[in-house]
Amino acid sequence: MTLKKTKQLIAENPDIIVYAMDEAGIKREATVTSCWCPRGKTSIVMSPATHEKVSLVGAVRIDTGELIGQEVERFDRFAMIDFIKAIEEHEKDHEKPIYVILDNARPHHAKDVQAYIMTTSSRVNLLFLPPYSPELNPSENIWRQLRKERTHNMLFRSLSVLRETIHGFFDSYANPNDIMKSACALY
Repeated sequence: MTLKKTKQLIAENPDIIVYAMDEAGIKREATVTSCWCPRGKTSIVMSPATHEKVSLVGAVRIDTGELIGQEVERFDRFAMIDFIKAIEEHEKDHEKPIYVILDNARPHHAKDVQAYIMTTSSRVNLLFLPPYSPELNPSENIWRQLRKERTHNMLFRSLSVLRETIHGFFDSYANPNDIMKSACALY
């Protein structure tokens, strides 16, 4: 599904809801990026010697910028089904069909996922991007914004502090907002 086809789908079907979905792992290890500091001073970013991370799955509703996110132990077919259920629960007040734009990760194509969509009263339809084209997925911008706002140049003393930071990010964009809407670059 290209950007042009996504826009066309939305224009031709105003009675649908479209989400862009992706997974990410946010490490406790510091990610360093440019920042301002006083002239003559060098900024120092402390970083723990660890590979601990928080695994996430997230989706942004294209037309409103609403963000849904879940922490997962590992992203597999069961986490995928749980996340589809979370999207359905989030949209329980609407009866419109739901389209989810996503990449070709193995759990997205799992037989259990397809069976859930086909055998339940699921309103969800999966729209797969062309292989090896993450730049076409608007949800990649979720992780870019999360890192920019909350994790770059930060020391997280524990994994629980990182979790709190991430959950705070998702909570701050759970309602319709222009920041995530513009990050999707479709409107």
